[in-house]
Amino acid sequence: MLLDKLTKKEILIMSILWDSESPLSASEIKELSNEDLSIYTIQQVLQRLLKKDFIKVAQIIQKNKTFMRIYSPVLTQTDYIKSFINKKTSYELASSFIETSNDIQELDSLEELIKIKKKEL
Repeated sequence: MLLDKLTKKEILIMSILWDSESPLSASEIKELSNEDLSIYTIQQVLQRLLKKDFIKVAQIIQKNKTFMRIYSPVLTQTDYIKSFINKKTSYELASSFIETSNDIQELDSLEELIKIKKKEL
């Protein structure tokens, strides 16, 4: 599954959602952000992320007299990163790791993982 690449602002907001243990509102995202983003910008980015199916509205709550949406990620950060790794890049990554590693334990662990995977096939 190849996913759309995210913009810098989308990644910023997704990172905040990924790091949170619970769903967040736009105003909570603004509070947690290190960037100087307006609430309008955050809401625009949240709408784009909703359209791309990266987030969902976890619930709608009432705070004082206002209703607000609470957002949560649909996929994990790991799944997002994995979507960009194909067979060629995973081979290159593994080859590079093996060539540059000076740690026998790391190489032994990798070898053990390969043996386990071969048995599964």
